[in-house]
Order: sequence, then structure tokens, then C-alpha cells
Amino acid sequence: MAKALAILTLWLCIAFSAFAATADKKQPEWLQLTPEQQQILAPLSADWKNLNDRRRKKWLLLAKRYPTMKPEEQQRLQTQMQDWAKLTPKERSVARENFKKLAKQPPEKREVVKQKWQEYQKQKQATGATSATGVLPSSVATSTETPAPASPPR
Repeated sequence: MAKALAILTLWLCIAFSAFAATADKKQPEWLQLTPEQQQILAPLSADWKNLNDRRRKKWLLLAKRYPTMKPEEQQRLQTQMQDWAKLTPKERSVARENFKKLAKQPPEKREVVKQKWQEYQKQKQATGATSATGVLPSSVATSTETPAPASPPR
């Protein structure tokens, strides 16, 4: 029993130290990215220096998956990055909070917000609106009591 406990303790120490080593790994600066990564993540170039390592890692994982995405998925990701880059830090913070709140809602309520958002997007396209802040207008948000998020950092 004591031997099994010692082995388990040793295994946990090794596992946690390996996890900590990968979690603390410094993510590359913009100029250290490959040309392909820079091309894919171009909309984020101006903000790259302000991203923490966790966010950089998320974006780099997306860039790694990018070549295997369908063309329409690639376009959607590019559009989302461009829209995200246009947001002010305050708007990004609001979008993150809205995303967290929405994620806690029941699926039915999330679906209602999604439908309202899609209606808003269609209306915006039909009127030729050029603003792409990713923030749901209050008229839609108040009808569901849960504002829709902008494209979340992935």
C-alpha cells in the first residue's frame, strides 16, 4: 500500500511538473512566427504584442488548424479576426463578459439570441452597414435579456 502511494505521488509530481512546464512556455513574438502563421494571423499583427501567452497559444493553435479548414471556415475566421481587431479594449472586455454570460444560459435562450443575431446580420447586410463591431444592438439584446457576444478569442 505504501509503495503504491509512493508511486502515485511520484507520478503526480512528474505529471504536474510536465504540465507546469508546458503551461509556462513563452509564446513567440510576432517576428518569430513563420511567414504562414503571420499571413493567417495578419489581422492580429498590431495587437500581438499585447496578447498574453495563453491567448497567443490559442491563436497559434487555430493557425495550425487553418490549412485543414474548408474555405468558408477560413473566410469566417479571417472576418472574425478582422472584426476583433477593430474593437477597442473596452469593447473586447464587454464582448468576453457577454460571451461568458451567454455560455451560462440554457440552450433554448442561446438559440433565441443566435437567431436574433442572424436576423441583425442579415438586416445589416441588406442596408449596407459597414460597422462590424460585433456588439449586439440593445434592441436585440434587451428582447432576450442576454446580449450576444462578439467573436470570442479562440
